[in-house]
Amino acid sequence: MNKFNSSHIFFILSGVTIISMKTYPTIYTTIGGRDSWISVICSGILLFAFAYIIISICKTNNNFNIHDIYCTALGKSLGTFFLCLFILSLFLTLVECASIESNSMHVNILFNAPPWFFLIFFIIPAIYTVSRGKNAILIVCIVGIVFVTLSGINLAILTQKYKHFSYLLPIMNNGITFNFVASVIKSFSYFANFSIILPMLTEFSNKNSLRKCIGWTLIFIIQMEVVSTIGVLTTFGMSRLNPIYYPKLVQTQLINYFGFLESGELYVLLQMLGGWYIKYILTFLSLILLLAKLNFKHKLTIVIISILVGISSYFCSLNTFLMFKFLNIYLGIILVNYILIPFIVFIIYHFKNMKVLENKK
Repeated sequence: MNKFNSSHIFFILSGVTIISMKTYPTIYTTIGGRDSWISVICSGILLFAFAYIIISICKTNNNFNIHDIYCTALGKSLGTFFLCLFILSLFLTLVECASIESNSMHVNILFNAPPWFFLIFFIIPAIYTVSRGKNAILIVCIVGIVFVTLSGINLAILTQKYKHFSYLLPIMNNGITFNFVASVIKSFSYFANFSIILPMLTEFSNKNSLRKCIGWTLIFIIQMEVVSTIGVLTTFGMSRLNPIYYPKLVQTQLINYFGFLESGELYVLLQMLGGWYIKYILTFLSLILLLAKLNFKHKLTIVIISILVGISSYFCSLNTFLMFKFLNIYLGIILVNYILIPFIVFIIYHFKNMKVLENKK
């Protein structure tokens, strides 16, 4: 299987988009308050519009090659420069995956185990998976997303009795404020991970149904994030939620049925470990594909990048407070490099290409 088919987009897009917002939502809930779930709906609508425009441009111009689109729109030199910024964002996403995984396990599960211990058992298996090629990555992604989704549904059911929907009231009491708009923008930054799939678009065999499959997948992703945000808001309330770095891990510790059925954190561990691993290898695949389009190929590329990610993630995950400072900055960077710049570039490319076609007529 040399190419992905359109049905694979569900697993790939879910793998790169879902886990970040579910793991550390307090960056936007701190700003948006109890109306944060509404800001997620708004940012989801923005994501839907962005995805529709980008894929429509690709389909209309019959070009899904991000390298060709950037270089055609901006020229070879400037296009390569902005592609390098995109590559930098992909590298930072790898650091996000590794550092969050190691820090969350260190803080919530095995406090005496240092972050580097978790990084070893995260990065080395990822090197093997990525080195085995697209098929191996896709298999891990499909199996992982199935189990992560099932555990998430099970977890939502088990935590239902601990949720107090009165914590959401009154809804939009202060109307549309600056904080609400800021929360929409911040939550939209999480959804910016959608653009990780852009370098992979050339790897899909049937591109005619790509837009439809992406649309249905985004509906699934957005509703999942809304439900997840409502879940933590109704479980803790704003006063208790915002000081918690990883609320999902704490939320599952509440589970207790019949005096013996507990340990709900096993479900969220599957979600977090599996979810971050899937996002990591998919981002790695996107990075390798984009480097190949820039004619940068070396047999040690995967190892070198992994070492750099490991070192960066180790220092990033040592201090949770500083790591969340990094995550705040990181969300701003990917909002620019994953959303703003690609949107402008694709629009320029579309009008340039339409002008060329008209001149040929």
